[in-house]
Amino acid sequence: MKTNLREILQRVAEKKAALDSRRPLSPSALAKLKGYFDVEWTYHSNAIEGSTLTLRETKVILEDGLTVGGKPLREHLEAINHKHAIDFVEALAKQSAPLTEHN
Repeated sequence: MKTNLREILQRVAEKKAALDSRRPLSPSALAKLKGYFDVEWTYHSNAIEGSTLTLRETKVILEDGLTVGGKPLREHLEAINHKHAIDFVEALAKQSAPLTEHN
């Protein structure tokens, strides 16, 4: 089935309207969303680079601080460092100072 751009944009608009109708989100809902997206983003970014960690393994590393047997330490550190990079960029975005190459 071929979906055209107009249909995709309509579905995106509907989903955004559904999300907007639930705003403001509670602090617990925001924390859950952040955790979800941190794991998803880290997993997919590292998978593109060749990591063999599964989504579930990435979640265990980031949320529970555990290591996964049989997986290279390098992949554990890449996942942890990616999460640190996300947190760093978010902290920069919250500052009122202009973003420069020195931040």
